[in-house]
Amino acid sequence: MIKINYTRGRKMVLSTAFFLMAFLLAPVTLFAQQSFITIQQKVAGNIFYQSDQKEFVIHVAADSVEWACYDFWEQKILSGKKAVAGDTALLNIEPGKLGWFKLLIKSKQNSAVTGSKETFFAIVSNFDLSTVSQSAFIGQTHAWQSTDILIPIAKKMGVKYVRDAIRWDVVEKQKQVYTFGTKEDAFIAQLAANNLKPYLVCALYNPLYDNGKAPVSAEGRMAFAKYVKQLLTHYPGIENVEIWNEPDIGTFSQGLTTEDQKTTFYYNLLKASYDEVHPTFPNVKIVGMVVSDLATESFLGKILQKGALSSMNEYAFHSYIPVSEAIVTDINKHKNVIKAYNNNNLIPINLSETGFTTFTFTEKEQANNLPRRIVTALANGVQKIGIYNLQNKSTLNDSEGAFGLIRHPDDTLGAYTPKPGFATYAALTRQLSGAIFVAEEQISPGLINAYKFTKGSDEVRVMYSLSGTGVRLFTDAASLEVVDIMGNSTIYNAVNDTVSITLDANPVYIKGVLKAPFAQEKILPATAPFSLKYGFYFGGYTEITQDSIAAAKWISAIAEIVGHDGKRTRVVAKPAVQSKATWKAAITKAGLYNISVYIPGNAALNAYSTTKAKYTIFAGGAEVAAVVVDQFKDQGKWVDLGSYQLPRGTNNYVELTDTLPAHDRPLRADALKFTLTP
Repeated sequence: MIKINYTRGRKMVLSTAFFLMAFLLAPVTLFAQQSFITIQQKVAGNIFYQSDQKEFVIHVAADSVEWACYDFWEQKILSGKKAVAGDTALLNIEPGKLGWFKLLIKSKQNSAVTGSKETFFAIVSNFDLSTVSQSAFIGQTHAWQSTDILIPIAKKMGVKYVRDAIRWDVVEKQKQVYTFGTKEDAFIAQLAANNLKPYLVCALYNPLYDNGKAPVSAEGRMAFAKYVKQLLTHYPGIENVEIWNEPDIGTFSQGLTTEDQKTTFYYNLLKASYDEVHPTFPNVKIVGMVVSDLATESFLGKILQKGALSSMNEYAFHSYIPVSEAIVTDINKHKNVIKAYNNNNLIPINLSETGFTTFTFTEKEQANNLPRRIVTALANGVQKIGIYNLQNKSTLNDSEGAFGLIRHPDDTLGAYTPKPGFATYAALTRQLSGAIFVAEEQISPGLINAYKFTKGSDEVRVMYSLSGTGVRLFTDAASLEVVDIMGNSTIYNAVNDTVSITLDANPVYIKGVLKAPFAQEKILPATAPFSLKYGFYFGGYTEITQDSIAAAKWISAIAEIVGHDGKRTRVVAKPAVQSKATWKAAITKAGLYNISVYIPGNAALNAYSTTKAKYTIFAGGAEVAAVVVDQFKDQGKWVDLGSYQLPRGTNNYVELTDTLPAHDRPLRADALKFTLTP
């Protein structure tokens, strides 16, 4: 009775007789016709001030919509139902707090769900930028984007500066004839109207000179210098100009191949620009270097030894190092090279590009990392910080396109809608605009990060604990104000001159005057199982490598060899005896921890890896065990390394080495997990 026909591609189809029988005998399920939902924005990007009406216009062919609102912590905070009239429903949603929110809409017809759609919105506190005279905070836009929309959004974010370019080839299309178009004029005017200031990049190539490549000729660099001067003449409100962008990489040094060519080009361009501009505009800050995070100390030194520090007022660099606090390494690299060529003195330093792409990081990780990166940079002497980018460059799932704090206008989740990082940056700008860094306070170092700022007569502290712990704050005041990562304020009344709060990985802002000893850790009992994760993207991970041999260096593995979360992993192709990776835990609660490691891999590729990777476990600095793992056999899975009693502190770690005698197979590293079960 049953007849099966085989088609090409080994697909099977039921005969007509069997299909009819199956249809007649099967229970009948009725499906509601699916409805298409459109969420119309009343405010660009659904980014609201606290005082705004939070309205959303829903267009759908249905008789009602149900909605639910979730906060950054994934808690449902509001829900409701609204009748649809004329295919339209107007929602007015008031969460009653600040921050980032997800809005989920479901349409219904005769009680059956006919469609669903989600979008996002943010609520930020009212903030008068006209009162902000000192700010460290920069947003990044691009000339081809819609500045009509982005500049008011940047204002809501609370930055004082917008970094963008008015390009040389746009201004000078005929030699020595300078034209500023309505788009450029409108951009500068929009910034002023929104109490924002331009932080301008002067770049890039011009086809009139040097065949449209890096301007190395005397004519080309002088023409560039005159373009900068004309820019400042036409827009007298500009206070900061960067000379070129990332001259160390091929994209911005076309026509040049060697390090000597690139460093000579940049020094000559910087000097020509400074000599032409500074006498006429002595108050404009000429910002030099503007190098990428690939710039070596050799590259930097070759520019500075020529005398470049005499041709700049400020020094800028870019860094995308994945761990927020590791920015200290890059800052110190640049400080050291400046001091080496400036009689041990520094000049003002700007981190004009940094950020976290949501291609590599989750949106919550981006949101958490931003304030950590910014505060760490401020605490280590950086005067201005630019977050790259304000808006996603594209809707593609790629690294460069996903740095934005808001979405692309063509995003199906809503044009210009915020990621959580928009709200965390907005909260930070409100708390730290005009603040002056005072000190990093030593409260259980390695377990608690604590940074003290002053803002006028007020004290503001930024605190967080990546492992989670408690802290006691000592004060003579009746209460202290604590502002969370989303900008929400809670008043804590002091009891016996003490306020106790719990810290986690999300920074908080503590406002109020403390008295000695200011703060102490309050050890909290472990009441539920929890895990601590360490790795290249999360922190607590370091590498030792043999730099003199290329194959013995730790590098990022090919994209197909993935880690536990799909991110890129680390590899040393031919590990030398000294090649090592270390995961160091910050343990705030002593106890029995299970340790497991993820082995990078790809089942389809069967990634070539060492068969004798040795994981040595240290508790309180003492070796307690060593486990050898076959990374080739166990690739693509978590491997249990055993359970161990670990004390509190930062001296518990695991070291990875290769024990194959020939050291001829790749050694791989990803994440390591410490799990405590009370």
